Amino acid sequence: MTPEGVRTGDVVVADGVVRAVGPDVGAPYAAGAREVVDAAGCYLLPGGVDPHCHLMADLGQASIAAALGGTTTALSFSLPREGEETVSAFQRARAQVTGGESLIDIGLHAMCYQPNELTGADVARLTELGADAVKVFLAYPELGIMATGDGLHRVMTAAKRAGIPVQVHCEDGELIEALVEEAAEGSRSGPVAFAEVRPPVLEEVAVYRALAIAELTGSRVYITHLSSTGAIGHVRRARAGGHVEIGAEACLHHLLLSVDEYTSPAAGELLVAPPLRTSEHVDAVGQALADGTLDTVGSDHSQQRTAVDERICPCRDAEYGIAGIGARLPLLLSWGLARGIPIERLSHVLSTGPADSFGYGPAKGRIAPGSDGDLVVWDPEPEWTVDADSFRDGTGTSPYEGRRVKGRVRLVSLRGRVLARDGEMASTPERGRLVVPRRDTSGHE
Repeated sequence: MTPEGVRTGDVVVADGVVRAVGPDVGAPYAAGAREVVDAAGCYLLPGGVDPHCHLMADLGQASIAAALGGTTTALSFSLPREGEETVSAFQRARAQVTGGESLIDIGLHAMCYQPNELTGADVARLTELGADAVKVFLAYPELGIMATGDGLHRVMTAAKRAGIPVQVHCEDGELIEALVEEAAEGSRSGPVAFAEVRPPVLEEVAVYRALAIAELTGSRVYITHLSSTGAIGHVRRARAGGHVEIGAEACLHHLLLSVDEYTSPAAGELLVAPPLRTSEHVDAVGQALADGTLDTVGSDHSQQRTAVDERICPCRDAEYGIAGIGARLPLLLSWGLARGIPIERLSHVLSTGPADSFGYGPAKGRIAPGSDGDLVVWDPEPEWTVDADSFRDGTGTSPYEGRRVKGRVRLVSLRGRVLARDGEMASTPERGRLVVPRRDTSGHE
């Protein structure tokens, strides 16, 4: 998979980077190579780049799952503790990554739990530390992390000056709160009620609001986990107007799962926000992937689950968070190719789009001379079934358990060193690095 499309040929990697790509270019190097991989009959894809994941609770275990699933770079949110301000939380996450716990490369998004208190100096400092974006929520007033309109405006203004995008979780938290109160008064609770108090129209309202504030400030905005027809329509119209620079993301579960899952015995393990949607919206997200509206597909992998508001889900096992960093690449390829979506488009949202959205290309997300030797050998023929621990992420569950998949990851390399082969980790795998956006000329630390 080259930037120009699928080609038949060789790829030479030396000193961690791709040196040559093309027919028969490997022959002069074969005799002195540390390893020659015969990938006949397979696709050689750029290593996956997951733009949306929460890994810091157990970075090592999550990175194993990522590697087994063909993801070589994960862009994880920092994980603020209660009362911890944004810069401090980012510094702590940065130290964790540079400590060498991860087996894959990690870039960091700055998670902002105090959006109305974040200053321009804070955003500038985050940029100096290597943050590739700032994440703000328009939901969760019950957790005290919801941004007001003026708070989002200030963050976007500061991010515009700093040259980084603002990621926005788009749900109208005030209206969700009203619906939660109504549900509680009517004694409605459980997974079905959880979805009902977060209807698609509240995502649509919040997306429109975020895009309007981005237009006012001139900031780049990245809309996370789009899940509804109307929200996708707002993105298309704003792009057509040409006044806002927009990144658009979907997550794997909004493509593969529907709201019907909330009547299943495993419903408590599938609580995400925005929630799973009806088939109409699932189809709209699939169409947005196929037609190029989406730039990226993330996993929203949560290595640690979080308790849901007990007013709507009072049972003890109802928690936010979904596993999927290992499943993202193989399941999206299987799903997309079965629907006739070209592999070039799928590779883009799995690798190139995420890398470019946050400043990691061209080192990441493509197979081309000068890019990192992050490669995935993917065999399109084998069929297999996902089980709860297919990717060994340590969460003990998978939302995709029982799903039939066509195609299997055969080999994964990070900068030319084998990380995983045929579902097993290498005995002495490469250690991951902290990677920072290309505005830093070093490219990595």
